[in-house]
Amino acid sequence: MAENRALRLETVVLDCPEPLALAEFYNDLLGWNGVEGDDRWASVTGPDGAKVSFQRDPEFLAPTWPEGERPQMLHLDIKVEDIDAEHDRVVSVGAKPLGADSPERGFRVYADPAGHPFCLVT
Repeated sequence: MAENRALRLETVVLDCPEPLALAEFYNDLLGWNGVEGDDRWASVTGPDGAKVSFQRDPEFLAPTWPEGERPQMLHLDIKVEDIDAEHDRVVSVGAKPLGADSPERGFRVYADPAGHPFCLVT
């Protein structure tokens, strides 16, 4: 398969009611390089150039994870060395455990402050 260098993923964008607040959460969670943006659009960028952005949606309703009337459309998997050691830290920055642990498969599920599910994975 030929490589297409003309295409490059710029960012992953999550809708939310407060972009700056959610960007701060992910910046703290990931230990990235700071927040850029305003109350309509904000981004965090990692040391390798990966970017996650947040777009204001005043009518945003959080997913009803794992099922329900508003199922998740996507989630982020965040690689960690020690899932137990990271648990307290991610909760301290504002993550909410969703109680869907699967130690045998190497992941734990949380929600960010806007309600988007994300996983810590080993």
